[in-house]
Amino acid sequence: MSAPGATVAVVSAGYPGKRRAYARMAELGASLVIVDEPGHWSESLVAEGVAAAWLSAPVDGDPDRDAQAVLAALAGTGVRPDGVLTFWEDSVGVAARVAAELGLAGNPPEAVDAARSKLRTRELAAQLGLPAPRAQRVRSLDELFAAAADIGFPAVVKPEFGARAAGCIRVDDLESLPGVYTLVRRIVDPELDVIFRAGNDLLLEEYLDGVEFDVDLVMQDGECLFSSVSQNWPTAEPSFQETGLHCPPDHDRKEVRRLVRHVVETVRAFGLGQGALHVEGKCTSRGPRIVEVNARMGGGRVHEFVEAVWGVDLVEAQLQSCLGLPQNLRPSRRPQAAAVNVIVYAPATGRLEALPIGKPAGYLSLEVDDEVPIGTEIQGPEAVFATALAEVTLVAKDLRTATALIAEVLRDPPRVAR
Repeated sequence: MSAPGATVAVVSAGYPGKRRAYARMAELGASLVIVDEPGHWSESLVAEGVAAAWLSAPVDGDPDRDAQAVLAALAGTGVRPDGVLTFWEDSVGVAARVAAELGLAGNPPEAVDAARSKLRTRELAAQLGLPAPRAQRVRSLDELFAAAADIGFPAVVKPEFGARAAGCIRVDDLESLPGVYTLVRRIVDPELDVIFRAGNDLLLEEYLDGVEFDVDLVMQDGECLFSSVSQNWPTAEPSFQETGLHCPPDHDRKEVRRLVRHVVETVRAFGLGQGALHVEGKCTSRGPRIVEVNARMGGGRVHEFVEAVWGVDLVEAQLQSCLGLPQNLRPSRRPQAAAVNVIVYAPATGRLEALPIGKPAGYLSLEVDDEVPIGTEIQGPEAVFATALAEVTLVAKDLRTATALIAEVLRDPPRVAR
């Protein structure tokens, strides 16, 4: 990093797994000031030496009010940051507003808002002449029936705001709409998940066939300096719960290149020209399509396996971007390794008795996150959205080795007492 000691305001730290990104920024010389809601786990990062300061600010989900609260917290302690960022989806609009108010580098709030709302993403894409599935806002069961009459089947019900496909369900006929609507309405409860403080409207949109990918970008002044593509594994429809992915992809190269070009064209058209972005898209029978745009770095261990495969540090790239500094990326021309990321779900409803995780020889790294404690009551696939029991990330010398090893790691399924 070329600016050691730079003060960076982190707007909402997110879940504890994001600690790795903050530790990395501290290693790079940044002085972190974390602003989060009272009682948040991230306050401990000061005692751990990762953050220089932690400030309290109320959060209610409205980006304008939340941004004013962050600005007040910074001003009240005399902190004048050199950069502002967030790795937390819930707060991308807040961070963009804070940066704009302080005259610091970042993407325009209106562009970030368009990415944050899945409905606004569809509307803006249509306005810009970009190919996109038709979608309609849904606030009631009657509106869902009306939208289905217009959009047809198959279609997808999803929350306007959300992450990790929570509440996203494929529907194939009118008869299934009441049950799906009731189920998703139960999920989009801000008391259960704070991401829905931003709003709990739904949308119905056209179903996209094909293979899904995650595309991680580093943008600078509207130019794409780097892209990494991860190929998603099929989901257990009708839910779209993520099952796994691998990087680099082994799909048709021409189709993947077309998708990356479409992703870059989309983020440029939206006005997202700076920093690390995480875009989900599909290679469909009608060409490349966007599933969603995230105006932030990819979550989980994305930044770690992108670095393992391509030698690019997305955390450092976002840090440079928020400080308005030029990027100095040196991606490898060929993959240095391959990564596989798998989410283990409950195979049945009951009490978790065992969660076997094998450790065969031959991998470069193996990480197991978010393990559910033995004895926990869990839900199986009959509940549509099964309980996620663990997330496993394995890096090996190549994709063939990685896929063989992950099969050994997960050879024995979870045991559930019914």
